[in-house]
Amino acid sequence: MAIGVFNPSIPTANDIMLGEGIVYKNYGEVGESIMGATRGGSKLDIDRPIKEINFDGAYGQTQGLRRYEKFIPKLVINFLKLTYSNFIHGMPVTVSDGSDLDGTYKEITFDLDINASDVLTNLTFVGQKHDGKACLIKLKNALNIDSINLDFKEKDELTAEMTYTGFYSASTPSVPPLEIWDYK
Repeated sequence: MAIGVFNPSIPTANDIMLGEGIVYKNYGEVGESIMGATRGGSKLDIDRPIKEINFDGAYGQTQGLRRYEKFIPKLVINFLKLTYSNFIHGMPVTVSDGSDLDGTYKEITFDLDINASDVLTNLTFVGQKHDGKACLIKLKNALNIDSINLDFKEKDELTAEMTYTGFYSASTPSVPPLEIWDYK
C-alpha cells in the first residue's frame, strides 16, 4: 500500500437529507398533481431491521446468516405552505364543503379505516439533496399513517412535517416500494 493514501470506508446511510423541491401526487400517472413546495430539512428514512439466523452446531462466528427482514421507506416532508390539499392526500379522511358568513371552507373528518382510495399510487419528490445535486425520489403505494407534527415558528409561520410510508404491492411483494434517481 502506498504511503499517504487513505481509503475511507463509507457506511451505508439509512437516511438521505433533502433540500428544496416539489412534491407530486401520482407522478407520471393519470391524475398527476402538485401537492406543494418543500423547504430544506426533508429526508428519506429507510428502516431495514436485520434478522439473525441462529442454529446449533457452528463453531465460531456465523458469517452470511444475517439478512434484511423488511425494507420500510419513509419520506419525511417539510411543506413550505400548509394547504388542505397537501394535508389530506395520503391520509384516511373525508372532505366535505361547508359554508359560513365569510365564504366556503373545507370540513376534514378523519376516518378510522383505510380505504384503497386513500393510498397514493406514488408520492414523488423532485428537487435537490442537501449537497445541491438534483434527484427524484418516488415512493410507491404511499400513505400517511404517522402522527401529524405542526410546529409554530416566528409570528404566524406554521410548518408541518408529514411522514409518508411506502408499502409493498400484493402483485409484486419482493420489489421495494422506492425508486431513487440521481441526476448529474
